[in-house]
Amino acid sequence: MIAIALITVAFNALASINFTTAGFAYLITILLIAARAGLAEAVTASIAAAVCLNYFFVPPVGTLHIEHFEDWVALASFLVTSFIASHLSELARRRHHQLEQRQLEMERLYELNRSAEAARESEKFKATLLDAVAHEFKTPLTSIKAATSTILTSPSITSDQREELLTIIGQEADRLSRLMKEAFHLARVESGKLHLSRSRQSIPKLIAEAVRETPSLNGKAIDTRYPSGLPQIEVDAELFVIALKQLVDNAAKYSPAGSAVRIAANVSPDSIWIRVHNPGQGLSEKERTLVFERFYRSPASRGIPGTGIGLAIARDIVLAHGGFMDVESGPGMGTEFSIRLPLQKENTR
Repeated sequence: MIAIALITVAFNALASINFTTAGFAYLITILLIAARAGLAEAVTASIAAAVCLNYFFVPPVGTLHIEHFEDWVALASFLVTSFIASHLSELARRRHHQLEQRQLEMERLYELNRSAEAARESEKFKATLLDAVAHEFKTPLTSIKAATSTILTSPSITSDQREELLTIIGQEADRLSRLMKEAFHLARVESGKLHLSRSRQSIPKLIAEAVRETPSLNGKAIDTRYPSGLPQIEVDAELFVIALKQLVDNAAKYSPAGSAVRIAANVSPDSIWIRVHNPGQGLSEKERTLVFERFYRSPASRGIPGTGIGLAIARDIVLAHGGFMDVESGPGMGTEFSIRLPLQKENTR
């Protein structure tokens, strides 16, 4: 109603405005009212506009009397047109509202499905992690139990034998401690609650620690290649060793007997690269696109122990450090996983 009044006041001040111009202006205003407010408001505005047209723009001006038949027809046509237009605009508004509601429902369903899928993946991860932890814990626990039983049930063992058995117990206890710490970090990675405790670290030292903690190497040769003057990197040492360990473990499992796992590091103007290569049979193009997916295992991995989460965990850790992980592979060339970390500015000087 306020809009109709404002248009009436404005047009009434201009002597050049005729019935047709005023009618179109009123009609557009009514359409806008119908689109924003609703049908009842638009009908009320239509009636008010028809009265204003009659009083201010239909001769004799200033009265509600209509002398000519064509003015009756024009005014009635305006009223009918405004009613129909208001109704159509209201239908369009309702349809738009329904579409918005449907879209919101679709988005809610999508979020629910995504949450359900995430929950299923989380449960699958937990089950796989528990299986992996149970399997990894079995070896040191068996060694500790065997050494302890020997000490307790064999009073005739020498002091040197007792010392050796106690050393085994200590080493396997340390291994259990590392496994517990690693399982804890893997759970942190999966939950997305990573808090990096960065410090300056030597790349050769990190790689050496990852190699030392990878039992699957089992004496396999390691070929390391580092350039002189390799800069240090700012990383969370514990997490980054886990990432490197996953790559070394993967390379050890898929390297042919008698071959060596090659680990190299080099520096470019803006990045530090760490590459782990195994001379195995290589991956197909399809396998390369899937190798970082959780729980994916190559058909060539049949009979090789593993959970299918190691490379995904390694990639998540590298991404958390602002880096990038890639794989290059093909028949006859083996497989090489590479880590690229952005070079700290102070290291580029």
